[in-house]
Amino acid sequence: GVLVFLILNFRLSLPKDKGEVSRQGLATPVRVVRDTWGIPHIFAATDMDLFYAVGYLHAQERMWQMELLRRAAFGRLSEIFGEATLKRDKFLRNLGLKEAMLKDYQNLNGDLKDALSAYSRGVNAWLMSRKLNWPPEFVLLRFRPEPWGMLDSLAIKQVMALILCTDYASEIVRARLVEKVGLERALGILERDIGRVSPDEVSHLALARLLFISGPAGSNNWVVSGSRSESGRPLLANDPHLEITLPPIWYELHLNSPGFNVVGVTFPGVPLVVIGHNAAIAWGVTNSGADVQDLYTEKLNQEGDAYLEPEGWKPLRRTQELIRVRGKRDPVSMEIQWTSRGPILSEEVRVKEVPFSLRWTIQDGGRIFEAIYLLNKAQDWSEFCQALGLWDTPSQNFVYADIKGNIGYYLSGKIPVRKKSAALFPSPGWEAENQWQGFLEEGEKPNILNPAAGYIITANHKIVPEDFPHYVSCDFEPGFRAKRIEELILSLSHHSVDSFRRIQNDVVSKRAELFLPYIRSLQPTDEKARRAQVLLSNWNGEMKAGPEAALFSAFMDILHQEIFEDELGEEFQDFRRLFKRKDAGLFRLLIDSESAWFENTKTSENEGRDDVFSLSLRKAYEWLEEKQGSPDKWDWTRLHAITFFHALGEVRLFRFFNRGPYPVDGDAFSIRASFGHDIDGNFITTHGASYRQIIDLGNFRNSICVLSSGQSGHFLSRHYDDQIPIWLQGKYRPMLFYQDDIEANASTILVLKPTPVKE
Repeated sequence: GVLVFLILNFRLSLPKDKGEVSRQGLATPVRVVRDTWGIPHIFAATDMDLFYAVGYLHAQERMWQMELLRRAAFGRLSEIFGEATLKRDKFLRNLGLKEAMLKDYQNLNGDLKDALSAYSRGVNAWLMSRKLNWPPEFVLLRFRPEPWGMLDSLAIKQVMALILCTDYASEIVRARLVEKVGLERALGILERDIGRVSPDEVSHLALARLLFISGPAGSNNWVVSGSRSESGRPLLANDPHLEITLPPIWYELHLNSPGFNVVGVTFPGVPLVVIGHNAAIAWGVTNSGADVQDLYTEKLNQEGDAYLEPEGWKPLRRTQELIRVRGKRDPVSMEIQWTSRGPILSEEVRVKEVPFSLRWTIQDGGRIFEAIYLLNKAQDWSEFCQALGLWDTPSQNFVYADIKGNIGYYLSGKIPVRKKSAALFPSPGWEAENQWQGFLEEGEKPNILNPAAGYIITANHKIVPEDFPHYVSCDFEPGFRAKRIEELILSLSHHSVDSFRRIQNDVVSKRAELFLPYIRSLQPTDEKARRAQVLLSNWNGEMKAGPEAALFSAFMDILHQEIFEDELGEEFQDFRRLFKRKDAGLFRLLIDSESAWFENTKTSENEGRDDVFSLSLRKAYEWLEEKQGSPDKWDWTRLHAITFFHALGEVRLFRFFNRGPYPVDGDAFSIRASFGHDIDGNFITTHGASYRQIIDLGNFRNSICVLSSGQSGHFLSRHYDDQIPIWLQGKYRPMLFYQDDIEANASTILVLKPTPVKE
């Protein structure tokens, strides 16, 4: 009986996508045309009715996802998951995200508040229409979501900023490396851009290992001018690399009203397009890697109620948090102490009695919703820059193109001006020289309009010139993807949507090209090392199905371990996770064949680079034999497979929410990126191109895109996973924009009507 009830309930909770529904709060009817892939094209007579409809549709198909995002931002996961998420909630509350949201709210003008209010009314109209037919996740976890409010929409920014900003984690790892091996040796494997640092500039303190370190995200975007395209107009491509989940992080939408005509992807919870195009301009984003977080050691007085500032003692500001935990009668209480720099982080992320605070641009509040609002409406480069001048956190690389033929680049976000060493390592908060001195002016940023080369590329590599006078970051990747994109752009005189499609799906690894000459020059004495060398010697560096890519990946994994683990010990995993994809570590040691880092401190031998390379080849060969048998059975795409996980899919009983595993090619260093968490011997893919788009500014009808899985968040919907096959195959679908094309490809039509007023 329970099973029958659940099946009937799940089917009844499928989103209604055709016919008519009457809802309170609308002024005029709104027409929602879903195309063959379930993408809604919304036609509204007023902007407020448009935002209302977006809220209704987001809730209808992604309410579970929205609920998780806002609970994460507010540190309220334990209310539904119990003690399993209590530490995470404490960590999130400690960051002061709610205070940041309140500051963002204070920056909203009347029009923006009206837009968010209309959106919230749409979400809540859907919530109020539910009876027993709630989405499966709410039924299984036996709870109902609270009404949606404006702060909930502003909370989405906080979650994305937390995912994309890992600067404080890098500071902790750098500081622990200095403690472990000394400053000079640590500088030899940290980022090349650090330069020389005095021992006096590094705080010697005992920092605990982080609760939550995620591997860096990434993305590609590039744009070419009409001089390099077949149509004579710009082409723009973007594929943001984020965690691949079910449902996907993005929800695709087309907004049509008197003030908007824009198509692309949105974050469920926010009623605007984040990546896409309108009738005049197109844009794409990648994470800039700008350093926007700093850790400060704090000196407290004996009573523990004041902290030292450059000008003297100041009282700590204290706030109290109550965390309700499912299954517990009484809430858990925690106190947060604040300095002028930010919150003092709790004992979960420090040891001994050394307090340290987190300074983060998010804590100053911002106007990011206004930035996206103006971005959706922008008609030219000037309006585009005006919009992005309001963008605060997370800092992003934007590439731009317009129908008049212009292309450009804009570095968005607040970037602090401060002493470089204070940005790279935890520094004393009571010293005046370590304080932030404001932010880079928008005019000081290295923005570009119509470069002579006719193209612009960003792929998480260093985006500032060598002679740039301000510190921006050291958290850049080596530039392998950017170099490969540039190679492929320059390989053709004129590009098309089809050539861009091939570039987005290219799996050649420039990292492999860097290491293969060293592998070929070896003279290994071990038989299995020689076999591995022969196998790789004729390989072209493509990370695709077959034994070579599997062998090379295992070799690189073991090589990192052989070089660093003996000396770094428990610091090795965090170092590898955060620094493996930077211009640091192994990339800095290659040219020095006799570097002391190649010596294994656990043996009496004096190993050099070639010795460690040969040993790693042998171990990689043996590891693959154990995992996949003989070399003819080795396959990178199976080793590197992806499972599309739902938030509840880790529970065996709820695995029906998941899809996969599926074989997948590429790696973190190829344009078609796919990567995981850099755990020993685990090459499973967890991150990749969450969305791919290619936009033709000469004719929007040629534009194409694809989501990683599907538009719907309901596991019984035909649009829950219908894009997985084409995403895996590197294929695309049309990005419909013109009304006649939309009508010709209409699958369902839903009309939202105002509820008649009773006389």
